[in-house]
Amino acid sequence: MSRPQLKDAWDAMRILKKFSLQQVRDAIEHTTLAQLKTFAKRLVIAKALAEHVDHEEVTYSLLNDQYNPFEQPINDGATKQNSGRQRMWQSMRILNEFDAGQVASTSDVSLASARSYISILKKAGYVFIAKSAPRTGSIIERAGEATIYRLLKNTGPTRPIPKASGIYDTNLNKLVKFREVKRKANVIAPVTLGEAHDYQ
Repeated sequence: MSRPQLKDAWDAMRILKKFSLQQVRDAIEHTTLAQLKTFAKRLVIAKALAEHVDHEEVTYSLLNDQYNPFEQPINDGATKQNSGRQRMWQSMRILNEFDAGQVASTSDVSLASARSYISILKKAGYVFIAKSAPRTGSIIERAGEATIYRLLKNTGPTRPIPKASGIYDTNLNKLVKFREVKRKANVIAPVTLGEAHDYQ
């Protein structure tokens, strides 16, 4: 596995926390279970992961998410500049269904940044609301309830880039324009002055 592939695998493991190698394989691209098994063994030896064997099923859990399995940090100017959005996009691809708080915590960005990027992706049709947060009830009743989003378009590993009229998807090499918001007009039935209405 190349270093970018290893980084994607490690990011996926950190987000999933408890996982099988097949789950990691499904979350990232261009890798095999054999390559992931070799990488996981390295992480177990380094005590970054714990291995759990139940009959023939092998799963792993995260022990140290601060561990750096790479000799040197991977960063060039372009990646560093947009690393927050790249991490958010990676989290969304792995989680598939999420709220803004989950994206923020797994990407190490602020809640406001997560909400903003999710909103942009929603306008372009990449994300949709799977479950809306309740708008009624007391603060206590609504505590812990958040809007749940689902990733609709998982086009590839590179984050979509917000533009003025849409988002530029480097995975597709094209600009995806924002959807027009259609507002329903409130139609009020005409009432003639002095007209009697029987509501019974």
